[in-house]
Amino acid sequence: MVVVAAEPRKLKILCLHGYEQDEDIFRTKLRLHMARLGDKVEFVFVTAPNTLSPYDIDGMDNMARAAAAKSGKTISREFKGWYALKSASPEVVFGLEESIVFLKTVLAEQGPFDGIFGFSQGGLMAAVMCSLLEHRYIELGDDCMHLPLRFAVIVSGYKLKDSRWTHVYRRPICTPSLHIYGVLDCMISISRSMELRDSFVQPSDHCFVGA
Repeated sequence: MVVVAAEPRKLKILCLHGYEQDEDIFRTKLRLHMARLGDKVEFVFVTAPNTLSPYDIDGMDNMARAAAAKSGKTISREFKGWYALKSASPEVVFGLEESIVFLKTVLAEQGPFDGIFGFSQGGLMAAVMCSLLEHRYIELGDDCMHLPLRFAVIVSGYKLKDSRWTHVYRRPICTPSLHIYGVLDCMISISRSMELRDSFVQPSDHCFVGA
């Protein structure tokens, strides 16, 4: 009798893009990693459910786009985010509930997932999902059957400051995590990324000179 060993199962990783991006942009950014790890890892990319208006979009370089929209011209591509700011000080966000509902559907229909990979605002969202899946906060609901994730990779992530959401950091997040950040990042400071890192139990981190 010949016993044929089963091929090892690929790791399945849910990938969450950054603010103003979408799954296609993030897939392009990770194409080299996908080429190197394609025989071991299945990368699943999804696009955030919230469409940003011009006034939700950060950065002085978007002022022209906002002015064009105000005059009735169209924007060629939709910008997506896991949430947007209603107020910066104090921080009040909207759209996060919709993102949680959306990701619950992704977990149910495309999971189970071994890990999660998030960049910038997607890194924030990855940490939120790790916390919700571990601690089963009310926002997750009773209908989510997905187990806590085995690991998280968070690049240039940061924490929510909205008082309605800070409870997701009150209990330590035990999901094994790797936090990556650049000391020259002008969008998300290293101190903000380290603050999120410290919400995890025994996190690993990698800091590089760059953005």
